[in-house]
Amino acid sequence: MNKLKLTMLFLLAFTCLTTLAQPRKSTEKLKRADCFFGVHFDLHASEDITDAGKTLTPEMVDTFLTKVHPDFIQIDCKGHPGISSYPTKVGFHVKGFEKDPLKLFREVTEKNKVALFMHFSGVWDGKVVKEHPDWAIVKANGERSTEKTSFFSPYLDTYMIPQLKELSDYHVDGAWIDGECWAVEPDYGEASLKRFTKETGITEIPKKSSDRYYPEFMEYTRSLFREHLNKYITAIHAYNPGFQITSNWAYSSLMPEKVTVNVDYLSGDVTPQNGVYRSAFEARCLAPQGKPWDLMAWGFSWNGGRMPMSVKSVVQLEQEAAEIMVMGGGVQFYFQQNRDLSLKPWLATTLSEIATFCRARQQFVHKAKAIPQIALLYPTASYEKNGSRPFSNGTGMLQGALNLVLDGQQSVEILMEHHLRGKMNQYPLIIIPECDYLEASFLEELKKYAADGGNLLIIGAETAKLFEKELGIKSLVKGDEEQSFIATSDKIGAIRSSIAKVELVSGVASITNFYNSSDFRDKGNNISSSVIKFGKGKVAGVYFNAGSAYLEYKSPVLRDFIGNQIVELFPDPLVKVSGSHLVHVMTNLLNGKMFVNLINVAGEHTNQTAIGYDEIPSLKDLTVRIRTAKKPAKIVLQPEGKELEFDFKNGVSNVVVHELSIYSILEIKMN
Repeated sequence: MNKLKLTMLFLLAFTCLTTLAQPRKSTEKLKRADCFFGVHFDLHASEDITDAGKTLTPEMVDTFLTKVHPDFIQIDCKGHPGISSYPTKVGFHVKGFEKDPLKLFREVTEKNKVALFMHFSGVWDGKVVKEHPDWAIVKANGERSTEKTSFFSPYLDTYMIPQLKELSDYHVDGAWIDGECWAVEPDYGEASLKRFTKETGITEIPKKSSDRYYPEFMEYTRSLFREHLNKYITAIHAYNPGFQITSNWAYSSLMPEKVTVNVDYLSGDVTPQNGVYRSAFEARCLAPQGKPWDLMAWGFSWNGGRMPMSVKSVVQLEQEAAEIMVMGGGVQFYFQQNRDLSLKPWLATTLSEIATFCRARQQFVHKAKAIPQIALLYPTASYEKNGSRPFSNGTGMLQGALNLVLDGQQSVEILMEHHLRGKMNQYPLIIIPECDYLEASFLEELKKYAADGGNLLIIGAETAKLFEKELGIKSLVKGDEEQSFIATSDKIGAIRSSIAKVELVSGVASITNFYNSSDFRDKGNNISSSVIKFGKGKVAGVYFNAGSAYLEYKSPVLRDFIGNQIVELFPDPLVKVSGSHLVHVMTNLLNGKMFVNLINVAGEHTNQTAIGYDEIPSLKDLTVRIRTAKKPAKIVLQPEGKELEFDFKNGVSNVVVHELSIYSILEIKMN
């Protein structure tokens, strides 16, 4: 069965499984699973606050909610310092209150039928470990942490679970637990090491990533976090089954594994800088996990250094929201509360404008599912094996590979090993990014996929070694990082990367070679890419670290170079867009309809010195080619509601989008 038929069967299968999402009605309070638009406020309160609630009024909150109309808001409760901003009877709170902020927020949100969630720091609690130093983890150098609690301490039973129950008694709807997987560090305390040895038999305790058994110690630490997560989720659900709770970044790019704990939803806060591309990445990691999910865009720029915390423009935040919505998720926006827990009234105007933008697209995107086209593998096993942390290990090479594919106007998903197993044949092309290890059974499944007619694109000097036989490689020697030159048909440019010097077996032809300089006459002998027939399919190799190279030094030559490799393997995607490279494309299915999402990604995303930008030039006269089994009845540009003229010939509709401002959607109506 060819890939077009497979895709059409996929479209039909989902027709009865998806429902058209609608903006929330003001008369109902939504479950988090059905929420689409939210606002996050937090403060990470310090102990020296003496006037909590001073200028916070019911009218202030009511005005904000009636103007912005969020499905939910999240407010400060207990940040990383461990100081609660409401009068808790369990933990430690600010010095003084003029009123109970939490009680006020609950009363006003309930009146407006808006769900209320708590920002609550879990593993990271500075106050608890200050008061109870023996509850902190022990670092590899023997020092106690001043921030992170130990899984072997009484913290969970004595403070965290009782305080979550206290929050439930305030009748809040749930909690967003911060400072969790991404904050976890290995614990070298006596109880931890004793259990590690008991479970593994290993007595040689590793202290650094180069030590023997370090991967085992990281996996052991991951298992401790899973126990911690399961314990408090189970406890709060037993206490109040309606309490909706998640752990920030659980089962995301930072914790790339199958969901095994019954969190109610998935969520994370996207890094404030380069939020457009990072949102595109994080959304694709959460979308396939099978749980309701949303992502939080920071409302201000900040790099953790000298950069002032400057509020982003509406345009910036709409672009970030677009990259989240395009994958079917909910959106939320993060702004800080004032020190007395009050809100900044002017934010209502900004957020109402953003809300209007998002709500206009909600019915065309929320809970949509991606139509299988290109699968970009998240090689969890490799990244964990080489990681220096239990969670939150580097993914730059994967992000760079995604950016290459997106900037080439391809519709792409990120799928972890557990997503792809048994489902590879749904995807016309699978890309394996830079990695040095794949589990044997998964590797064999990939090879069978290619032999049965699939297409594999292997990127990276070390990755190619995993597929030497399939790529027809006679010998491969990985070189040091160096500058080299690559070319497309009409462009030549430099890259910096580790290069694999490859010799192919007889009969295997290279596609491209490296150049010795930026001169088309100076073609070198080293092969930069090749392709080979493998069974009924094809396997292509790129013999340098293209993802890392693109993330560090963005280049149109490298973008087009990878684009050419994709065309070699996958020449007829469902959608092709021409007219600009500043467009990200995603093809989705919702309510039995196909939607082609187009995002204008112009802007200073990779400029780390730019606090913000407030203008994006519109893109003009984009040609979109859409493959369908039969002629569409209509193609409508949404949310504009404008029916577009199109030509249909040989299974392809050609339509011109005359102007793309930020984010528009082509709705393909078949009858």
